[in-house]
Amino acid sequence: MVVAVAALVLTQRGGGQSGSLPASTGKYGGVLADPIDPRQFTALPWESRSHWLQPWRAYLDTVPASRLLGAIGINFNVDPSQADGTARLLAANGFKRARVEVSWDHLDFDDPTKLADNRASVLLGALKRHGIRPLILLNANQGAPGPIRPLDVNVTQAAPQGARELVLDKASVAQVVPGHTGLNATSGPPKAAAVIFTAASPDGKVQLSKPLPQALAPGTYHASTLKYEPFGPPTLSDGKPNPKFGQTMAGWLQYVSTVTHLAKTIMGGENFDVEVWNELSFGSGFLNQANYYDPPRETGSGDATQELLARTVAWIRDPANGVSQIGISDGFASQTPFPAGSTEPPGLTAMSKHPYKGLQRFPKAALYNGTKPVDALGKPSFHTVGGEKRDDFVPIYDALFPEYFLSAIQTETMVRDLAPWTNKITGVVHGRGAHPPGSAPPQVWLTEAGIDPSGADPSIPGNSGLPHLSDADVLRLHAKSVLRMLVAFVNKGVGAVYPYGVEGGNLALVDPNFMSALAKGYPGDHAGGPVMDAVGRLVAAFDGSVPNPRVQPLSLLRIAQEGNHAQFKGDGTPAHPTLFDRDVLAFFPFEVRPGRYVVPVYVMTRDLLEPLGQENFELTIGGVPQHAKVSATDPLTGTGVPVRVVSQSGSRLEVRMPVTDSPRLLAIQQG
Repeated sequence: MVVAVAALVLTQRGGGQSGSLPASTGKYGGVLADPIDPRQFTALPWESRSHWLQPWRAYLDTVPASRLLGAIGINFNVDPSQADGTARLLAANGFKRARVEVSWDHLDFDDPTKLADNRASVLLGALKRHGIRPLILLNANQGAPGPIRPLDVNVTQAAPQGARELVLDKASVAQVVPGHTGLNATSGPPKAAAVIFTAASPDGKVQLSKPLPQALAPGTYHASTLKYEPFGPPTLSDGKPNPKFGQTMAGWLQYVSTVTHLAKTIMGGENFDVEVWNELSFGSGFLNQANYYDPPRETGSGDATQELLARTVAWIRDPANGVSQIGISDGFASQTPFPAGSTEPPGLTAMSKHPYKGLQRFPKAALYNGTKPVDALGKPSFHTVGGEKRDDFVPIYDALFPEYFLSAIQTETMVRDLAPWTNKITGVVHGRGAHPPGSAPPQVWLTEAGIDPSGADPSIPGNSGLPHLSDADVLRLHAKSVLRMLVAFVNKGVGAVYPYGVEGGNLALVDPNFMSALAKGYPGDHAGGPVMDAVGRLVAAFDGSVPNPRVQPLSLLRIAQEGNHAQFKGDGTPAHPTLFDRDVLAFFPFEVRPGRYVVPVYVMTRDLLEPLGQENFELTIGGVPQHAKVSATDPLTGTGVPVRVVSQSGSRLEVRMPVTDSPRLLAIQQG
């Protein structure tokens, strides 16, 4: 494996012109002057990408520490019996938010004004007791899209693939509700009533909503009756509202009402948020009746997802419904870059994002999909082969890091929605200030995020040579990843971060030994593990933060790296240089209170599977209090970090400290 390396040659100079980095000086391998440069982002319009440019380095905000402390969340995917003990652990380590799914199918089939069981009440009650704010996921996975009544039907005659009719016995026919009852999917992803019975006759014949996807022999098959029919187009071809869409929409809003009023009762007020839908890439068939009917049940126009979101936001924001102050996040936006603050419904609080990215091995992972490769000079660097734009040079490195979508490796960098400047994607305005008419700009929330280390398994073809990770290794990897994720995304403008999850195999963030002990009733025998410890130490370092300090921004004026360790090797040209560690040195300032700052500092390595040893950096920082005192700690290990002041002149401070690939917390305080 070639270890990644990189040097950035776009530097901000007096006249704003680009140029090469100054030559290496003294004992340092290289020095970056003015490392914060808007062109790290502005040189990357939509449909361009770069291995060298770092969009997160285009701007530097000093963020109130209270914003970070209030953003720390997790996906609370636990069994109700473990909810209280887990919530206690999370609260003790500084978690303030938790995402809980209460899907549509949890409603009682006969009385949709109540839930079918007490699972949600137990989970929300545990979060309430421990001061954690819930984010309630409102979702309708096609496996159980809303309240359903499961049943078995007996097919009495064989039916070939493509048949439009089945013959059932009398007992089965008696249970059929035309338009609502249907056969469940017999292969592929789970799907309730995948083939709907549109009509039934006393002789046992039922008509099917689409051709039978596979032949059926006589026998018993699983089926479901849906409380509500699949969403159709909001408007019919004649321009009139679609009554079937309206009926299902009314059922959805009843669901929203039932869940939000239960939450308000349990939480003692409106101190909770909701997320509308999860991910569109799977399980979302219920949003389009054409997934159930061939030919479609009705034709028309309009986007069911947009209508569902807009009507949900409007219902919640209506004071008459009693929950107008809760937060609302657009879950339809979680896997696509196209939703923008400028086009979201007025009253929306946030757009959800799920920035998962598995192991990418370059140059093999290079994707030629029409986007324009940009070099370190901010210039196009490609040649065309068969209509494809191919990089003139692809460095050799592995990419597995939580900030992947703050980089420009793909054109879909999240900086397009976080940047302090407006920019456009396919003509639509994006950026942190983009907002719908008459409404505030929505935030960006990471409602799921994480690093799946399964790609490191050497048993998987193509992964030979990578180390095998033990369970303990995975937890340590997650501790580093979660620390980086929290400080990087919140500092760059994200409002809330919910890593996945308490449990979840390779993505579990709580030590499974703790969860096992909790299930047995004696969790005190086990700690929560490295992730819990690391987050707890991170939070403790911001002790004494005030909610809204009068922010005095810091600036990063210069980075000097001792040595030339790098992330990947270039080809020796200014256009494709080596990417040195100084080029991805992260410096994310937070103001705890007037006169005190805590700055996470680390090398944003491309590959978490290649741990970085300590290397010394000198950082020149502007805007610091006079007579500043400095110290540093490592929340991953709980140890102190040696740091010293090299010089200080007025508000300009130069410090020297060892840095690694996990955030170390540089504290700067007025003396």
